[in-house]
Amino acid sequence: MKKSLLLSVTLTTALTISSAAAFSLGDAAGALSSMTSTTSAPKTAPATQATSSNALVGMLSSQLGVSDKQAAGGVGSILSYAQGSLPSNDYTKLASAVPDASSMLSMAPKSTNALSSLGSLGGAASSATSMAGLASQFSSLGLDSGMISKFIPIMMDYFKQSGSTGAMGVLSGLFSN
Repeated sequence: MKKSLLLSVTLTTALTISSAAAFSLGDAAGALSSMTSTTSAPKTAPATQATSSNALVGMLSSQLGVSDKQAAGGVGSILSYAQGSLPSNDYTKLASAVPDASSMLSMAPKSTNALSSLGSLGGAASSATSMAGLASQFSSLGLDSGMISKFIPIMMDYFKQSGSTGAMGVLSGLFSN
């Protein structure tokens, strides 16, 4: 009886929430399973909580007046751009200097720019379409493309303060063209 009541309340709440924000059945299933679970396994913190203690995210948030989610998504978008644009050893050097890089990558929105799918053309066309994809990701975060050029120097300062000069060189080279 308790489980069916809990399921009813959960589904009613989910339907109410869905009118105010995007909602998926996966979210409902996750919420239901976490409420009905009888194990005492520790729950993982949401990515936004994990990034709130991240020094790089904190620098970006405070200096640019963006939310932690926007800062983390912006770093993830830059990492995604770098991953597609750099040789793997350079990308590894850059990603290893970013705290919680895999979490940041997961917070990067998917590019919605139709031109970004043309990246397989190679050369200058590939670089331009990748940059268009990066701008599209920033737009999805509620940031204009001009914010990209504001993120880079702050990331460079962070790398300098943390002694990651190799990452500074990689990031500088990536955006100097």
